[in-house]
Amino acid sequence: MNRIFDWFPDYYMISLDDLPSTINWPILTTHSEVGLYEANKIRKRPLEQIHLWLKGLIEKSDKEKIIFCKRGELFSYYEFERILFKLEKDFPSKTLISFFNDYRELDTKFLCIPWLGFWVDVWAHNSGHHESFRSISNSHQRKKLFINKNNKHKDHRLRWVEFLEKHNLKSKGYVSEVWNGVYIENDNELPDNILYSNNEINYDWSYSDDWKLINYYNNVFCEIALESEYNAPVFGCWHSPKSWPQFMMCLIPMIIGFKNWDDYLRDAGFDMFDDVIDTSFYKTDDLNRKFSIIKSNLKIIENDLTVDGKFRDDIWDRLKRNQSHFLDLENYKKYLYKKLGLRQ
Repeated sequence: MNRIFDWFPDYYMISLDDLPSTINWPILTTHSEVGLYEANKIRKRPLEQIHLWLKGLIEKSDKEKIIFCKRGELFSYYEFERILFKLEKDFPSKTLISFFNDYRELDTKFLCIPWLGFWVDVWAHNSGHHESFRSISNSHQRKKLFINKNNKHKDHRLRWVEFLEKHNLKSKGYVSEVWNGVYIENDNELPDNILYSNNEINYDWSYSDDWKLINYYNNVFCEIALESEYNAPVFGCWHSPKSWPQFMMCLIPMIIGFKNWDDYLRDAGFDMFDDVIDTSFYKTDDLNRKFSIIKSNLKIIENDLTVDGKFRDDIWDRLKRNQSHFLDLENYKKYLYKKLGLRQ
């Protein structure tokens, strides 16, 4: 985060993910846990606490432009906007800007920029292995069609695995079902903390170290990533680190998440391969429709975009450009500067 803050010396940057421990923010997986009315009532007091915390920080800064950054599972932009209205009254001369992990058309008076902050997280978490990624080549035959990492037990992931089984696609990929104890890494030594003492699965261990799976990534043509949510914006239309490894690993991306996610990635400079696969699955909330389109895309990749177990040369060149774009954080800086209307 400090690296990004250094890019904006004229702005006072505040990370909303670094809430002080005195603010007890309830993380609700869904509003149905307590009901929408109760959820809003629970959140009312923490929002005021956050307002007072931010007010105290801004009072100590002499900068006129403030950027609030929110990346993780905290709240949606519209919840935070309630705080912005209060801060606007507190500091009428200051410009309030948000970098937010909430990807939808927002009706707001404030400038809110799609954050894409997990680009940097995935880059940093794998930073010791960038040269290994750059050495990924198209000189060998790949044995599987796709990789698909499924961690926590969620309905859309269960339905996806059932879809793969129904259409005899599972054998064409590396597919994990962590809730069933099925791990892509099952031929390697699993971490000691894979289970808690009561034999419950520790979901936090897995898939943060993408470099550990490089041999699997290097043996497939695409990654099908099922995001944390796809149609229930509990934290806004939120996307996680799951969307980024395929760019780093030279794979064709297919991401099941909130609608229009491809538009944001394309705007940041990534090739989504619209001309060779059907990317209309990004434009629907209908899971069956998404799955059907992705199934057809797998057939296209297998029959049209590969030759003798390798990518077509023109496709490979585009994948390497995606990788170079991802690994050079100057591209992320250019994206944020463009959104702010700044020149480098």
